[in-house]
Amino acid sequence: MPRFMRYLLIALIHGILLNSCDTTTEKAVSSCETNALNASKNYNALIVGFDEQLVLKAVEQPNDSGALGRNKANYFHVRFQITMSKLTDLAVVSQRTDALQAFLKNLEYSFNFQEENGGFKLRAPLSLLNNPDIPTANAGDRVSAVAFFAYSLGLSLITLENSDWYQSAEQTVLIRDQVRGFNSKIALTLTYLKTNQNILKQVDKNAPNRLLFDAIAFYSLGTYIEDRQAQEIGIDFIALALDLVDETSGYFIEGGGWDSSYNGVALQLGFEIYSMLPDEASKEVLGEKLVCATEWQISRILPDGEISTAGNTRVFPGGESFLGREKTVDVKSTVRTLLYYAILTEDSFYKDLANTVLRFYQ
Repeated sequence: MPRFMRYLLIALIHGILLNSCDTTTEKAVSSCETNALNASKNYNALIVGFDEQLVLKAVEQPNDSGALGRNKANYFHVRFQITMSKLTDLAVVSQRTDALQAFLKNLEYSFNFQEENGGFKLRAPLSLLNNPDIPTANAGDRVSAVAFFAYSLGLSLITLENSDWYQSAEQTVLIRDQVRGFNSKIALTLTYLKTNQNILKQVDKNAPNRLLFDAIAFYSLGTYIEDRQAQEIGIDFIALALDLVDETSGYFIEGGGWDSSYNGVALQLGFEIYSMLPDEASKEVLGEKLVCATEWQISRILPDGEISTAGNTRVFPGGESFLGREKTVDVKSTVRTLLYYAILTEDSFYKDLANTVLRFYQ
């Protein structure tokens, strides 16, 4: 049966199940099969295969201070600088020094708020502090927020380190020196995470997507700083995330069940850490898990490109909120997952499917 027809059939079967079964007892449809991944492609090899306009659309421009996201109004936390890696994606894919300058401005802004222990200041808006429905951030929240920042920071730095253009072009010489000027602060961030690794393991133990954020934070910064211990901690976090894979259907378990939004996030992160690892047995195991979880994710994509939220444990109408806003499906992560998968399997079908999803949500 042609692949498109197979996935169309899966989606149709899924629709029948959703309409005829109580979602609390529904069984997920799994189409997991063995797909070989190209283990030699690093992250840069993945993103250079992206359409340049798609990369450009993903970029958020920092304001004049270097702030991104919720920090643009007033500084909140470096966790909201997380889109910085899209700047380095653009810089490498399009060889744009303006994107490098924006990334440098982001670094300057972010590290202005670093504390002596390597953590970062938290300045929650009064609207949140005065809202009784939003709990005050605890120690675990603060460490986890730094890990989100460190994920994007580490991914950005590894992307630049692996770029021949960045490493050798005459127009990047000054910027390279300026980025390296932050190395002591970057190392201090990693020290903070290492000191608090047990807190992360505790607060993130039931959330594979967060464990994979942690994994990339440790492994990428450990690679950049040449800290083998940090790399090994990152691999430990990968193992913890893989312990939360449903052995029958292949999805990453969130909230005790499946979630088509968070599974997409975990997959994006999983392929990113996969692209950083050396070609060893542990990488092969990770790859096999990612293939199965990707096939399950595809089973949640309806023929028109919509990502079904039926039966989700966390993201669905009336589901979880973050800082007072109800969560919606993370479309970008599923699209990015499919694009990574297309490049790693060298199969354009998955790129076409990513475009189908994009068209639905545009």
